[in-house]
Amino acid sequence: MMKKTMKRIKLVIFDLDGVIYRGSKLIKGADKTIKWLKTRNIKVAYLTNACSHSRKGRICKMLGLGLNAEEHEMFTTSYAVCHYILKNYPPKKRKVYYIGQKGLEEEMGLHGIRVVEAEKADIVVVGWDPDFNYKKMTDGFRAIERGADFIATNVDATFPVEDGLVPGAGAVVASLICTTGKQPKVIGKPNLFILKMILDRFGVKKEEVMMVGDRLETDILFGKKAGMKATLVLTGVSKKSQIKKLEKWKKPDYVLESVNDLPSIIK
Repeated sequence: MMKKTMKRIKLVIFDLDGVIYRGSKLIKGADKTIKWLKTRNIKVAYLTNACSHSRKGRICKMLGLGLNAEEHEMFTTSYAVCHYILKNYPPKKRKVYYIGQKGLEEEMGLHGIRVVEAEKADIVVVGWDPDFNYKKMTDGFRAIERGADFIATNVDATFPVEDGLVPGAGAVVASLICTTGKQPKVIGKPNLFILKMILDRFGVKKEEVMMVGDRLETDILFGKKAGMKATLVLTGVSKKSQIKKLEKWKKPDYVLESVNDLPSIIK
C-alpha cells in the first residue's frame, strides 16, 4: 500500500481482458464496482490492447455482459492505431495491409483509412489474428521489405480467456520481427501515445487517474510511466510473486484480488 494519502481519484482506467471479463464471462463484482464509481461521480474509461473489435464492437460485447459502457469511454488499440496513422501520415500514404481481425478493418474504415492488398501498402499493421498463417506472414514480410512501415497494435505475448491463457498479438508480431529484422512502432500499452487523448477527453490530470490492470509489463508499466496510480488485479495474467522481481518504480501501488475490491482503496 502507498504510505502517502492518495489524491482524490477522478478517473479510473480499466483494462478489459482479465480485469472486467475473461473471454465471455464477466469477472464477479465488476459491474457493481463500475456502478459504485459512477454513483460517486468518478469517471470510467476502458483501455485495452485488444484489437479484435472496433470500439463499437467492444461496447456491444460489454452490453451483452450487462455493462453499460459508452463509446466516449472506450479506447482500443484499433482506435489508437487509426489516430496514429491520421496524425503521422498524409492522406496518400494511408494505405494499410493489416494482419488481424475484422474489427481492426472496421475501425480503419470509420476513420477513412484505406485497406489494401499487401503489394500496394504503405503501412503494415499487425495485431492478434487467430487465423494467422504462412501466407499472411509472407505478405506482411514482403510489404515491409519493400519499404512499408511496420506498426504493431501491441506485443502482448498472451491474453486470458475462460480456461487459461492463449497466444496474443505479440506472437504474431514476433514472426515479422524475426523475418524482417525490423522493430515495429508499438501503439498499445505501455506506450503512452493515447494517454493525452484520454486526459483531454475527461478533463483530468494524470495525478487524478488510476490505471487498473492485470498485466505488470503493460497495464502497470503504462500507469507508472504516466505518473498515475497503478493497481494490479490478480484475475488475469500477472501473479503477486512476480512483483518482487521488478524495479521499485515499476511496482504497482496497490494489489487486489479483483476489481470487486477496488472500493476499499478509493476514497
